[in-house]
Amino acid sequence: MHLRLTIIFMASLVLAFADETGFKPLFNGHSMEGWTAARGTGSGDWGAFSVNKEEKAIQTYAGREADSKQNFDCLVTDTSYSRFILKLEYKWLDKRFAPRADWDRDAGLLFHIHGNLKKVWPLSLEMQIGETPGDSNQKKRFHTGDLFVLSNDAQTSTPNNKKWYEPDAPKSLGKNIRTRLGVEKPRGEWNEIEIRVDGSKKATFILNGEVVLETFDFTNKTASGEVTPLASGHIGLQAEWAEILYRNIRIKELTSE
Repeated sequence: MHLRLTIIFMASLVLAFADETGFKPLFNGHSMEGWTAARGTGSGDWGAFSVNKEEKAIQTYAGREADSKQNFDCLVTDTSYSRFILKLEYKWLDKRFAPRADWDRDAGLLFHIHGNLKKVWPLSLEMQIGETPGDSNQKKRFHTGDLFVLSNDAQTSTPNNKKWYEPDAPKSLGKNIRTRLGVEKPRGEWNEIEIRVDGSKKATFILNGEVVLETFDFTNKTASGEVTPLASGHIGLQAEWAEILYRNIRIKELTSE
């Protein structure tokens, strides 16, 4: 019996290690080298973001007084990516800030960022990060896994029933598609999210091991009006009036088919 348990344990370790093969860190736990904050001025100024050395995490609004008025911000990678798997952990802290001091907590993971990288918010696709439960239909809803298209000229096609994401429903265009899937861990615990992006073809959003949304066929309209595939861009993390930690941010670039 002990031998069987040992074999199972060792097999699980092998699988866990294999899952991380090919990943490289986007954040090393002590420096935000390789990132730029939209509201940062350079020379160590990262706007609403800073390094929490104890947690080895990127933190928003560290040291700011609760309920005080703060600016929203976006932290963007210097490098652009097309086909990749990105994983990270996030954890909500206690403080919220004006003008959203009494709203559900809200943040986001952006990808395929293009255009002006110092813009808040940059043109991009977003996997929402938020504490609203997935079965809520409230107006001020922020549920992890919802899709937002942060551009008037970009589009994606997502299976939905005109109200919610449904994996087997017909696909249609939409700037905001809500999912009922996915459950956050209690506040103060680490959640795991993952996005799998295949150029302009497909993105899969995963929360704590559960696929919560898939969206397809990303396009963007150029200044001349031509519709072209939206196949690559930078990655970003949002600061939206709530304390949040991001850690273990790592990426695995995928080879072209």
